[in-house]
Amino acid sequence: MRNTLICTVGTSLLNNLRRSPDSDIQDAFNAHNWQQLSLSLLDRSNSDRLCGAEINSIASICDKGFLPNRLSLIFLVSDTDDGRAMGNLLKLYFDNNKNPLKFERVEYRVLEGLRDDSVQDFRQKGLKNLVREISTEVRKFSPEAIAINATGGYKAQISFAGMIGQALGIPVYYLFEKFSEVIELPPQPVALDLAFWLNNYLLFESLETENIVEVSNLEFSLEDPYLQSLLDREADLVCLSAMGILFNERSRLQFAKQETAILSSIPQNDTVPDRKPISLRDDHGKDILEDFSKKIRRSPYVLKIVNSLPFNPNQTNPIRRTTADGIVEFVLTWTDAGYGLCIQTTGRNLAETNSIAIHLNQEFAE
Repeated sequence: MRNTLICTVGTSLLNNLRRSPDSDIQDAFNAHNWQQLSLSLLDRSNSDRLCGAEINSIASICDKGFLPNRLSLIFLVSDTDDGRAMGNLLKLYFDNNKNPLKFERVEYRVLEGLRDDSVQDFRQKGLKNLVREISTEVRKFSPEAIAINATGGYKAQISFAGMIGQALGIPVYYLFEKFSEVIELPPQPVALDLAFWLNNYLLFESLETENIVEVSNLEFSLEDPYLQSLLDREADLVCLSAMGILFNERSRLQFAKQETAILSSIPQNDTVPDRKPISLRDDHGKDILEDFSKKIRRSPYVLKIVNSLPFNPNQTNPIRRTTADGIVEFVLTWTDAGYGLCIQTTGRNLAETNSIAIHLNQEFAE
């Protein structure tokens, strides 16, 4: 059941209050008395134009039954004084017990970099943080629990919110200025090449984790034009673009949905687990690695444990490296020393090996 509404936020409400002929509203606005202003708004119909695009659109979404359960309301506000003021005012309004559209949880989050005085910050930080905030909610819950209200905010932000919804399978609603009710935005095409993502899985994971990386430190080629369209690069520094982050999030979601079908096409090994060889160096931590080896070789996609790896105490992703011939370097990131194994899997190419690696990470990482 859909119970969470994520709203992009503009400043129409502040502009309405600023121009209001009501002297009490003017006095409260000039004093930044957001509590009093929220009470003044509650005295009016939530469809009143004074209440602004965000309140009007949320009321329409609820009235039309698009959100059966009002559990969580999340406002994504700009990185400006007006944005923070809007977040505070809207939270007070929807938190109030007098509000017939009260949500159980109301919060606002400032999207760092989402401001109109720096094009670079808007592109490099603002839009990326928009993707990350929505994607975080999808990962915590599910696309079926979430709806997006893209009525408020910068035009580019509204457009990108629509694209995020389409990519992640979330309905997106919009209230046009002259309309009395919201409409669902039509789908926007967002290309998805899951095989491309699987072939470049570790590159996407590295850029997602490190954010900005020196090209010289990457073990991947960045020459592919399709890949370049998903990256922001300046001199020797590279990071995922906002579209790259969205592509990565959508691919994760699609892989999770298709994992069973993908794995079913990869050869399995029916050797009894106890007969799968384990070869480890006689190093510190060998006992821990041996216990883990006995566990992970139960997977039908594991052929043998080739060797132990040098210590990798700074590794954050258990999947350290993969190869087209089925090798997965797997680090026990929950150990202080970063013990690791070189595992021979049944993967016949990089996409299959990475699929197995993701599966092993989900099944056996602590």
